[in-house]
Amino acid sequence: MRDGGHVSWSECGQVEAGPGDVIAVSPNEIHDGAPIGDRRAWEMVFVAPETVERLVGRRAAKREIGFAAQRASHLRAELEHALRYLRNGDADAAEQSLTALLSNALLNSNEIGDRRPSAVTARVLDRIHDEPDKPPSLDDVAKLMGMHRTGALRRFRREVGATPHEYAMQLRVRIARRALASGSTPVEVAYNLGFADQSHLTRAFSRQFGLPPGRYRSVEANIVQD
Repeated sequence: MRDGGHVSWSECGQVEAGPGDVIAVSPNEIHDGAPIGDRRAWEMVFVAPETVERLVGRRAAKREIGFAAQRASHLRAELEHALRYLRNGDADAAEQSLTALLSNALLNSNEIGDRRPSAVTARVLDRIHDEPDKPPSLDDVAKLMGMHRTGALRRFRREVGATPHEYAMQLRVRIARRALASGSTPVEVAYNLGFADQSHLTRAFSRQFGLPPGRYRSVEANIVQD
């Protein structure tokens, strides 16, 4: 966090962060929140799960970061270094800083346990993954789970950590990221993944990854060229 304040939800509880705090978000959590006051500013680095495993090893990558927001000078220092190296295009130095950052963040954390959802919740997850461009309505979710709408919503959120709509949106944005990295345009991605328009994709993508899809595509293209 650079300026202002941020509040959001995580599996570690409610997050409240201010300038200088380091926020950690796991791959399974919704990357969203709200400002505290009238403004907030941050810099974000997204590290794909497969990259975490490459940097720190399979065993460490199976651990879960045990904090949502923390004011730790050593973590902030490594993150500042990584951000600076990434901005300057120094890939080797950025990789070393990210390795140190992730190693420290995962050092005393626990291994991720078995969090398989119940069979009724798994039906909804399968439906979302089968047709990510056509997320189910709440009535569809209730029918798949064989429950009333409110009960189905509560159970899904308790087991998954997000509502079906939030989970589907995050999945679509992740698919969008892969498509953009492969060369698709934001217009093509928005159309193929069922977003209302390019602006809808831009808002969802920026909330999760901290930059608009067009900018992300340009950064990826530069990395490939380098």
